[in-house]
Parts: sequence; C-alpha cells; structure tokens
Amino acid sequence: MARRQTSREAKKLKDKWKAKEWYSIVAPDLFNRAKIGETLADDPTKLVGRTVEVTLQDLTGDFRMMHIKLKFKIIDHTTSEAFTRFLGHDLTSDFIRRQTRRKRTKMEGVFDVTTKDGYRVRLKPMAISDRRIQSSVQYDIRRRMDDVIGKAANDHTFSELTSLVLTSDRDKALVSSVLKECRSIYPLRRVDIRKMEVLSAPEGVSDAPLDSMAPVPEEPPGEEPEAPEKDAKQADMEKKAAPEKE
Repeated sequence: MARRQTSREAKKLKDKWKAKEWYSIVAPDLFNRAKIGETLADDPTKLVGRTVEVTLQDLTGDFRMMHIKLKFKIIDHTTSEAFTRFLGHDLTSDFIRRQTRRKRTKMEGVFDVTTKDGYRVRLKPMAISDRRIQSSVQYDIRRRMDDVIGKAANDHTFSELTSLVLTSDRDKALVSSVLKECRSIYPLRRVDIRKMEVLSAPEGVSDAPLDSMAPVPEEPPGEEPEAPEKDAKQADMEKKAAPEKE
C-alpha cells in the first residue's frame, strides 16, 4: 500500500516548483541567435550541459526543412537566457526510408574533415541511385564524395560549411557539388548529407573542445585507493577462523 504524502512533504514539493524559473534557450550566432525553446531550472548552473533538439523548420519557417533535426547544447547562461552551441544535425528516419526503394542502391560514407578556421567536422553523405550498381562503382563514388567534401571544408569556414550543408537552395548546397562531380561516374538520383557532427573546435574558442573529445583526468601519482572497511560480521568471522597462538 502506497504511503500517503504528508502535508509537510507536499508543501516542500510545492515550494521546490515555485523556486524554478523559466529560461529562454538561444541559438548561436550561426543561426542568428534565434529562440529555440524554453526550459525550467531552480539553479541556472544546472542548465549547462542540457541538450535541445529542434527541426530546421522551427528556425526558418520553411516546411521543406522539417526532416532536418538540429542538436544544440547549453554552454552558458544569464539571469533569463541560456546560450547554446551547435552539435550537428541528422535526418529523420522516415525521410531516409522514403528515399530508399526496391532496385535502388543507397551509398553512405563517413568523412572527417577540417574547416578553414580549424573546426573538425564529421560528415556522413548519402547517395541514392535509380538502379542497382556494382560495388566497384560505389567505391569510385565514395572516393569522389570524399574529394569534394574535403575540398569544400578546406575552402570554407565552419559557419560557411554549415550553411552549405543546411541551405534550402539545393543549387547552392554542398550536395549539388557532390551530385555534379559524381555524374561522370554514374548518374545519381539524389545526394543528401545524412548527418553532421562537430568533433572539436580550434584552440581559443570558448566552447571547445566537446566533452567527448576531452581527455580523461588521470589520478595523482603516489596515491593508492583506500581499501573498503570491513563490516563487524566479517571481522568476527575472520577472528574465529584464525588459529589461536600458544
């Protein structure tokens, strides 16, 4: 039987909720510091580290971008706002399934590139063909995608590269360059950047590197971990098992 909540506990819970305040979550300068949501916290320091996921449609209002999910992480705060950094994007699973049909070939790649201003980014393109193609042709297409994406990263800053990946104008997008370069190998039906991840930022940037890239702190030398204390029952059993001295 569940224990009834006392009036003191109910009052304490109520006061805890009253202590919380609303904070507006703000996108980074790359997205024109748009408001991407709100969150509650009783202590603003607890905001740091929270992740927020929104669609590109929420930021631009373009319904054609509803299949692109953007991920942000809160890194700083003021008395009423929480500031974020861009972690990357991903395509929804239903959009990917719609592009894949029978008798088509889906080719994917994973390429780690470095931008002109020193950001390390992982891009995962996805190419779809109208017909099934041989593995040797797929290899050539992946190699060509690697060349095009690597050159685009070297020639552009992180903000410029992100704009090329997320733009709604496919004629100016990075995938348009990939599609054009791969036509000499095989006429592809569609190319998309399925996923983008920011691995690390250059030195001197306040929000870098990411937590996943940070080294694990080592234990100070010369200090050994303390042995766990024995309980009274275990100590009594060891005392009885020990041989008596003559």
